[in-house]
Amino acid sequence: MKTVSPNHTQAGRFSRRHFLGGSLVALAAPQFIPASALGRNGPMAPSERITIGMFGVGNRGSSSLRAMEPLPDHQVVAIADCRRERALLAQQQVNSFYAQRLGTEAYKGCEIYNDFRDVLTRDDIDVIWGCVPDHWHGVVYSRVIESGKDLYGEKPITRWIADGIKVRDAVRKYGCVFQTGTQQRSSRHFRHLCELARNGYLGKVHTIEVGAPGGRSYPAEPPCDPPEGFDYDMWTGPAPYIPFDKKRCEWLAMYMISHYCAGFITNWGVHHLDIAGWGCPETFEKPFEVQGTGVLPADGMTDTWISWTMELRWASGLKMIYSDIGHPAESGCKFVGDEGWARADRSGIWSEPASLVDLKLKPTDTPLHASPEFDNPYTAHTADLFRSIRTRQDPVSPVEAGHAASTLGNVSDIALRLGRKVKWDPTQDQFVGDDEANAMLSRAARSPWTI
Repeated sequence: MKTVSPNHTQAGRFSRRHFLGGSLVALAAPQFIPASALGRNGPMAPSERITIGMFGVGNRGSSSLRAMEPLPDHQVVAIADCRRERALLAQQQVNSFYAQRLGTEAYKGCEIYNDFRDVLTRDDIDVIWGCVPDHWHGVVYSRVIESGKDLYGEKPITRWIADGIKVRDAVRKYGCVFQTGTQQRSSRHFRHLCELARNGYLGKVHTIEVGAPGGRSYPAEPPCDPPEGFDYDMWTGPAPYIPFDKKRCEWLAMYMISHYCAGFITNWGVHHLDIAGWGCPETFEKPFEVQGTGVLPADGMTDTWISWTMELRWASGLKMIYSDIGHPAESGCKFVGDEGWARADRSGIWSEPASLVDLKLKPTDTPLHASPEFDNPYTAHTADLFRSIRTRQDPVSPVEAGHAASTLGNVSDIALRLGRKVKWDPTQDQFVGDDEANAMLSRAARSPWTI
């Protein structure tokens, strides 16, 4: 496991995260919480708590808050969301939880903000939880990293490949612990699937099949004023400014509009593409060619792929079929070798021979990084990050893997939009001899939201 070495000079200051190892005493901390109320014996020193700022508290952000609740050693102290109503609801959720845990009538230790940059100025925060829309990932994640804080970043790493390269490199430059929100790695059966592939139980893997949910279309909506308390200009951020309407900022429409997201070919597909790379590292590490076909909406406000069928090929002969579910790949990730196959999705794991599902690794096998055991993979993924913050070692979903999985989806999107085969070289972070494709690695950002 890679150890993250904090670079104090480049970060520009000592972050609270460096106190968590116990070598220094924290100088500032939010409201004291007795350890007995957090499920521990004796008082919990302020320097032991992992303090959290939440960026974005919509569907994923509120789910992340719930996933944290079983864990004893954290405290959410700040929430930033450009929708005040959502921020207030999340603040109530946080304060109610801590009041219940403390056994008090009320708790007030979580502040709300409209602008995430105000949270980054606080020295009492260790880690930022990034649950903002995809088009914000590059800007927000890079600024968090440069502020000297650790980071949980929802997938995909960034909307644009060039931004992902910058985020990936900044994590190592500034010594940031970064957990990508590909929480399937914290699920036991996905880990077992990849251990089967990596330890030779399927023989030589020659084919990978990945199936993800397809996209959908939304009809155009008439422009209108944003609701009171919604800073739409801030929500738009680096994306082109388009007049507000009632759908474009909502789940799921915003995932289907290319200004904000590449669509489910990347946004959802990254989960199973990540498992493909975990079980077969060649998919992340070696150059490949990709081509395919897809269907875009005929009209309306959305412009990302409703369905797609891609074929990716590596020089070794390895092939990946990547499609929306049923065209032709089944849901999940399937490794096919010359001695058997195994497939997993969020509902289970299957194999041929069937005995592989219950196989116990031999002492000579190589196990993969195991997150702490929780029934909820989101909680396990969070616990894994907390452990990494304390040890300064990489979590189960490090930034390089998150970027590589995101790139597989984004490269597929680019190939479809060009309507032809492209070759991607991850060792050079670019398309091979293809100026037209390389021009699609980034897009100019609206001022002042540049990386």
